[in-house]
Amino acid sequence: MLKTVPKCKFCEAKKFEYEPPAFCCRKGTIKLISHQVPQELRTLCLGNTEESKHFRTYIRTYNNTFAFTSLGVSYDKELAKRNKGIYTFRVQGQMYHFMNDLIPSNEKGKNLQLYFYDNENEVSNRMACSNKLNEDTVKNLMEILKTNPYTTFLKSLINIPQLSNFYIALKCDAGLDQRIYNLPTTSEVAGIWVEQDTNNCIPTPHIRIYTKSDRSQLVNYYYGCYDPLQYPLLFPYGQNGWHCGIQKVKPSPTPSRTHPYCECEQLPCLTNMTSIDGFLDMEAEVMQKGKRKRETVSCREYYCYQLQIRDDKNIILHSGRLFQQYVVDEWIKVETQRLDFAFFNQDLFRMDVLAGLLDLLRRGEREGSQVGKNKILPLSFTGGPRDMRRRYMDAIALVQRFGIPDIFLTITCNPSCPEIQVNLLSTDEAQNRPDLVSRIFRAKLEEFKKDILKRQIFGKIAAFMYTVKFQKRGLPHAHFLIILDEKYKLLTPEAYDKFICAELPDPKRNSDLFKLVTQHMLHGPCGQLNPTSPCMKKKNGHCKFKFPKEFAKQTTKGKSSYPIYRRRNTGKSVKIRGQLFDNSWVVSYNPFLLSKFNCHINVEICSDIKVVKYIYKYICKGHDKIAFHIHPNETNIEVDEIKEYQSARWVSPPEAVWRIFAFPI
Repeated sequence: MLKTVPKCKFCEAKKFEYEPPAFCCRKGTIKLISHQVPQELRTLCLGNTEESKHFRTYIRTYNNTFAFTSLGVSYDKELAKRNKGIYTFRVQGQMYHFMNDLIPSNEKGKNLQLYFYDNENEVSNRMACSNKLNEDTVKNLMEILKTNPYTTFLKSLINIPQLSNFYIALKCDAGLDQRIYNLPTTSEVAGIWVEQDTNNCIPTPHIRIYTKSDRSQLVNYYYGCYDPLQYPLLFPYGQNGWHCGIQKVKPSPTPSRTHPYCECEQLPCLTNMTSIDGFLDMEAEVMQKGKRKRETVSCREYYCYQLQIRDDKNIILHSGRLFQQYVVDEWIKVETQRLDFAFFNQDLFRMDVLAGLLDLLRRGEREGSQVGKNKILPLSFTGGPRDMRRRYMDAIALVQRFGIPDIFLTITCNPSCPEIQVNLLSTDEAQNRPDLVSRIFRAKLEEFKKDILKRQIFGKIAAFMYTVKFQKRGLPHAHFLIILDEKYKLLTPEAYDKFICAELPDPKRNSDLFKLVTQHMLHGPCGQLNPTSPCMKKKNGHCKFKFPKEFAKQTTKGKSSYPIYRRRNTGKSVKIRGQLFDNSWVVSYNPFLLSKFNCHINVEICSDIKVVKYIYKYICKGHDKIAFHIHPNETNIEVDEIKEYQSARWVSPPEAVWRIFAFPI
């Protein structure tokens, strides 16, 4: 369905239809070295032997065994413990990297301690970390990582007597130009000095390593060593990740954009403001005026460049389940940088003015006496509460201007679609390629919009809105609300039937459509056939989507609900997964869209204002997050919106990649 487009002429990255020219390397202004790994490691990742298959299945376990830092994270263990089915590394809150002591507090060492402590028994010590490890693979990885500068440095400490008298530090930034291929050496990544000789201590930021202090050192996200310390199997030579100061190259002599791209955010300084709308408008205005071109590579730009598909077969993209963890980690890094900007620039807000505005914004959540000095999450932060509120208000404004929506559509990514499968290596799985899933879905989403808006398959469009969301298992989907022009309104059941069907097609007359409906548009089974289905309500044991539907000879308007679509009792059914499905299990669809896009596309008529209100709140509710509030009995409470957002939201790999690529939500 998607057209083939040429590679980027600047960085040779593979492009998909509808991706902008500056998507990968900002039109040649970003140029980084290609990712290098030993051939032995490449064989483990891409091979078809039993050892390679075992390694790919437990690659996160192997990486954690050889990582120099420990990982602090809260993730969905149910989705991440599966060896069969869909595996998803879904994180709630922050991810932290910690540097432990050289000598373990107990007999069992971990992380960098395995490189230093009890070196003679290193193999057995690593095997003791997990019963899922293969001894030959562990030995192979030990040999591969011998040249890693962090490995070399830690092993060199074994021969130093009275090590506690020395000052040991890892340099946060090896200071290498990432535009030139030059592997870091041991002296560039670490150093050791006599404790009393403070004059010899490096003046640049560094991470101190203690022999035995019973405390862990936090590795900050903006350190260049953040990535290689946590992901030695992705950076076996100890190459730096993103850090401040990576310079862009001079752009090629091509016409510049009217509005240069900028990653930097400018927040408003309010003087006289008396309403919420005024505050939001001023902030948006300042954001537009304050953009300026930056000379260094931003965190998001860096990882967007690194996650491109090129002929060198970037091993990071093919590292399976470890790739899922990596992209979530890197997006949280990008997000944390943006949240830190808002946190440290609170003085750009007038707190005394915003106090009254926040009372209105949070009405119903807190008593007025509980509002103290607050940390503000600005409107410019995509996905934040103010951003989602603005989207909701914009959507309601469309209803006030053009009337209630006529059609509600939901399109869900199909990971088995040909466009994804043809770009996978034989050792890849779609669930472990969130970059590919997100890019293909986004391209199809643009084609989907083109069908609706330009080709006008439903008629002339007066207004529309859409939002992109991510399922618990990570697959992206989009919700559309469409308001038709007055001449094209769907006002009768006969008009509904022209665009929407809720029955199984005749397999003899239209075998292709019949196959697609049985693949994508059958609900369940649930109810008595499957009481444990996720759609079942615990209170009454009924499906929350009210399946199976009642049969109906003809389409009729519903009462305070969607229409009742025609579902005739033909006596025909199809057997799927050992269960029989008839028309009562069919999700309403549009035959043209289903045939073209080969994925789940639910199409509904919005026939009642109550349904419209629910839909608008649903699609503008923001990202998945948990809500918890514990307040002491005090008159004033400091409300930290940044911390609340950061600790409560969930992130899955496809969403992380979607945001790194700066696709709209």
